[in-house]
Amino acid sequence: MKPKTLTTLLAMLMFMEVFHVKAQEKNAFSVKASAELVSCYVWRGAPAYSSINGQTTLSPNIQPTLGFVFGGLEIGAWGSTDFTGTYQEMNLYASYSTNGITATITDYYWDADWATTPYFLYKNETTGHIIEGSLAYGFKKIPLKITMATMLYGADKKPLENENDKITNNFSTYFELGYSFKVNAYNFDTFMGITPADGFYGDGYGNVTGFGVVNLGVTGYKKIQISEKFETTLRSSLIFNPQQEKAYLVLGIAF
Repeated sequence: MKPKTLTTLLAMLMFMEVFHVKAQEKNAFSVKASAELVSCYVWRGAPAYSSINGQTTLSPNIQPTLGFVFGGLEIGAWGSTDFTGTYQEMNLYASYSTNGITATITDYYWDADWATTPYFLYKNETTGHIIEGSLAYGFKKIPLKITMATMLYGADKKPLENENDKITNNFSTYFELGYSFKVNAYNFDTFMGITPADGFYGDGYGNVTGFGVVNLGVTGYKKIQISEKFETTLRSSLIFNPQQEKAYLVLGIAF
């Protein structure tokens, strides 16, 4: 199926679902608009690097979200931009939740050449986009959540060993087990993320070809009341990537 045909089909399905939900649930529409300031950006154990004076480093990022919710369906955009302007990410997503199950399609875009590359370039061999499908299940009786995500299309490619190799998708896959609990006024999320094979996660298409733990840690949250009408959430995340032998401590402030 051609990318344009696939995009048209997905759009038609989304609009059909929107009208179906609105017909069943009156006043189900809502808008989500928020942002978070993070001391550095680490996603599934992988850091987003910035370039400052020719040096590769970690930098604070501002991460806005804009979402439209129709009952169990949510369509929106999420982004991340560092303070130097060298790192830019903009992701579109559509998710549907029912009975503890959430299915999501995400269009990731963090092309290093974003300033000069057309955004609407979706040819599989040359695009900077990555299309991912994911499923998550949250148990009702215990605060346990399981997530599986696979990159299905786009810039997630297998490394070429020689110039005659055919360009093929790598299908980088990520599994995560999460457990939540509360202590006094603090909420905590623990997580363990693994990848079954070499790919984007862990060593970043390196020489590791088997199972690896790539994202292990805990996040603590606390709500802070600024005024009668405004409150914010402060979070700290301690993140380990055992496969890369890296560790990160990330501070986040929500607006």
